[in-house]
Amino acid sequence: MRKGFVFALALSVASALAFSVACTSGGTSPPADARMIDAKLSGLGFGSDCTVVSDTSTECTSGVCTNTFNMFPTPVCSKKCTVLGGTDTTCPTGSMGQKCNMQGYCRP
Repeated sequence: MRKGFVFALALSVASALAFSVACTSGGTSPPADARMIDAKLSGLGFGSDCTVVSDTSTECTSGVCTNTFNMFPTPVCSKKCTVLGGTDTTCPTGSMGQKCNMQGYCRP
């Protein structure tokens, strides 16, 4: 009788493990929030060239890839700001200090 109990217990544990693996592995992509976290951990830095213009960029650490700067030949990683046309202390220091352009993006 003891062997039957041990076998049933081992079978239950194996079934639970198989079920948990089946539920956690699959071909689905991670949710958008998870992709943004990954980008912020391993993305391109402020002022780096990027390719897909978006305020939810998965390329840039800040999540922002913009083409609002005429003097740059390609879109660049930036950050959103609110002091349009002025000094914004939330901007990283770029070539003109902590400058926010008129479209609401920090100037690299």
